[in-house]
Amino acid sequence: MKKLSVPRSFVKAGAIVVLLGLAGAIYGAVRLMNVESINIKYQSAKTENEKLKRDNDVYKNSYAKLKGQISFIEDMSKDLARQANMEQVNETDQKVGSGGPETVTALDKAADSLEQQVRLIGDRLRADHLRLTSIPSGFPVQGYITDGFGMRRNPMGGGSHEFHDGIDLAVDFGTPVGATADGLVVWAAPYSGYGNLVAVFHSNGVTTRYGHLSRITVEPGQRIKRGEQIGYAGSTGRSTGPHVHYEIRLNDQPIDPSKYARQQ
Repeated sequence: MKKLSVPRSFVKAGAIVVLLGLAGAIYGAVRLMNVESINIKYQSAKTENEKLKRDNDVYKNSYAKLKGQISFIEDMSKDLARQANMEQVNETDQKVGSGGPETVTALDKAADSLEQQVRLIGDRLRADHLRLTSIPSGFPVQGYITDGFGMRRNPMGGGSHEFHDGIDLAVDFGTPVGATADGLVVWAAPYSGYGNLVAVFHSNGVTTRYGHLSRITVEPGQRIKRGEQIGYAGSTGRSTGPHVHYEIRLNDQPIDPSKYARQQ
């Protein structure tokens, strides 16, 4: 048996080498883990960035589409405003710039303002429509005028003259008679020399009368539309033959129906 003697400094050096090797291995492992972690974070950030880019593209497309729709509606509202004789000052492009939450807020405000204006225009147009449909237009029947508005010779004879409150339209017996405007039936019964009379109140003090009807087809309190039938032509009351006596009264004063007939 030979005894091998190793110097103590050799042992120390070996131990140091082993420790350095272990430290290097640990350091390398830690560095590798850090690099892998950074790589994972990079890939995650890259994926998130791509998603944000896609979302941003979708947002831009949606924003551009919405702005285009609002601009289209705004152009239509301008045309309607001109028809309704209304002023419109809102401009979408002046209120909305480009990009970011502030733009979306401005676009929302522009949309709200535009919606309010469209409502106002709609209300004005509806009011104008109601006003126009309540103004007498045309004649209640298609016939020829046998007597006009104003002074005339008494048709019942005697050679005297009288004031004629309306116009007489000669038609065949039983011809349907239509209202010349929207309104409310305020009389539907015989009345003095008118015979069977229908009176319709329209608006602003305007009333129309339809006399000498053979038969009445409406009732007091009934609302009617322009052109809706109110009865049939006849020769009731103070009449010399089948015709319709048509009157327009303003605040119960007779006016010439021919002026309104020209609006047809």
